Amino acid sequence: HNHVRKYFDKPLWTMDDFLGRASESAREYYPKVYGDRADEAQDVLYKYVEEHHLNYLEPMSETKELLDFLQNNKMPMAVVSNKRHNTLVKEIEHVQYQNYFNFVIGAGVAKRDKPSPDPLLNAITALGEELKPHEILYIGDTETDLLTAESAQCPMVFIQSECLRPDLIKKYAPNYNYVSISELFKAFKSESDAKTSIAS
Repeated sequence: HNHVRKYFDKPLWTMDDFLGRASESAREYYPKVYGDRADEAQDVLYKYVEEHHLNYLEPMSETKELLDFLQNNKMPMAVVSNKRHNTLVKEIEHVQYQNYFNFVIGAGVAKRDKPSPDPLLNAITALGEELKPHEILYIGDTETDLLTAESAQCPMVFIQSECLRPDLIKKYAPNYNYVSISELFKAFKSESDAKTSIAS
């Protein structure tokens, strides 16, 4: 986003600025900032993304272990993102995660992007026509994700991504919150171990 802001001679964002503003996709946020030049701004953004995004892509610690665990326990999974759909697919393929997900949806596919519930509801329907929002677990690490879960009325796991956000936890009261994917993985394993002990 700062690449675009520099192009348009606007003050650059700090990370706090970004976290405070990035609750919408570029498709919906850019018209508010760049007005009649919103399409041009998106072109500048996505040209930069296409050239650089795979260079900075690195999975969070123990992500693959968590995905293996969920897949081995026959839990269907989907990805709902505000990255452009084609970019999202490239990134999933780059880290070789495509075989984990039953459905993937990026920005521009649904009528509206997150924080609208539309793409999440599309994903839920794709996982199972009879599946209801309260029957799934939505995992995310941004305020956009918290808003999406709230609007879809589904349980939320908030990952703070090593950056504590007590303000967001207080504001949205997610059902579960963890500092990292590693902590979430430990919680899933602990729950599974407890059920196995009871069963045996």
